[in-house]
Amino acid sequence: MDASDYKEKLRQARERKGWSIHEAATQVADNSITSRANYYDIEQCEGDLTGCCSLNEVSRISKLLNVRPSDLFCDEKPVAISISDVVKNIQKHCAEKKIPINEFEDIVGWRVEGSLTNPAKALNEWNIDCLMNVCRELNIDWRSVIAGL
Repeated sequence: MDASDYKEKLRQARERKGWSIHEAATQVADNSITSRANYYDIEQCEGDLTGCCSLNEVSRISKLLNVRPSDLFCDEKPVAISISDVVKNIQKHCAEKKIPINEFEDIVGWRVEGSLTNPAKALNEWNIDCLMNVCRELNIDWRSVIAGL
């Protein structure tokens, strides 16, 4: 990932709230975002926030810590792109390349077809790793989508 150190920024946001890691884990669990155990991993293990949390969960964790998701992943704020725009770009890409969606999914390594008719579904089903792979294939800066959350 060519983003800044999101784990450090997450820790700093938590500390600005005056919370220990244990208090943050409790708040995240109490707000039904993820379990206490998952929060520890999110803050301490590389890839857990990007690979284990949906885009909505990342957004909710950020909100709880009084930061925007883009604050965690972007050094500069890019122009925001909506998840709906990404879905439209998937459809356009497949049409232009004359490939079925299952071939696109094989290329990016993620199942995305369920989001084509309901882009909001992507917010619950995609994680940041998925978003990065989809955006790479579409030549979209994934951080622009993060800025739109």
